[in-house]
Amino acid sequence: MSVYALNKVLREVNRNPQVRERFMREAAAVAAEFDLTEEERSALVARDIGALYKLGAHGLILRPFTLIHQISEPDYLRAIRG
Repeated sequence: MSVYALNKVLREVNRNPQVRERFMREAAAVAAEFDLTEEERSALVARDIGALYKLGAHGLILRPFTLIHQISEPDYLRAIRG
């Protein structure tokens, strides 16, 4: 598992407008640039918040990612609580 890389790609999408725009257009291509497991890559591309959390995405990095993708707080909390 590459938790560091997973959190790094989420952070890049959150903070870097160019990476964010690319991710919105071609998430798989952006994900391929990071040292992610296949499971992490699939969850990221699918924006599977519950899976990302279970794989080790930090809540303080994951929540801004969900806001960018217009996921409500109740939906976010439901996803991370399983």
